[in-house]
Amino acid sequence: MEKLLSSSRIYQGRIVGLRVDTVSTDSGRVTTREVVERPDTVAVLALDDAANVLLVKQFRYAVGRETLEIPAGTVDADETPAQAALRELREETGYGASSLDFLLEYGPAIGYCTERMTVFFARGLVPAPLPGDEEHIRLARVPFDSIHDSIVQGRQPFGDAKSTLAVMLARARGLV
Repeated sequence: MEKLLSSSRIYQGRIVGLRVDTVSTDSGRVTTREVVERPDTVAVLALDDAANVLLVKQFRYAVGRETLEIPAGTVDADETPAQAALRELREETGYGASSLDFLLEYGPAIGYCTERMTVFFARGLVPAPLPGDEEHIRLARVPFDSIHDSIVQGRQPFGDAKSTLAVMLARARGLV
């Protein structure tokens, strides 16, 4: 266990903050820890009646390319993760869901980031669009089995881990 000695906020942006903490380790050594502060997030693996996954294509500046991934976003202060998941699904795909099941909560980058992501599985999709953020998103429908087979064969169809994790959990739990 490490003991916090001091903390300094280096940067506070719209989505992330960065602080540098000075800590004392169990051995008594004094060192620093850089911590990215980020709101909690959600992701939704949404399956239509034809067993297609609703995916979003969008340019991700940090990696410099367009990615294919499941809908995701931050949890607002007045929302539960489930409420945020349904809102993000509507904003990014134009669909609501009559069924939303919890898949997993995890820390995507526990070595340096405070973010906790909750992943859901949605069915019973119905058109229910909400205006989105400034993101330019295009909707794609891809057969679940095709995505799953690609992952198992080592051909990563996604640009992120959350999408891969959601697909593998949905199959492992017999949801698809």
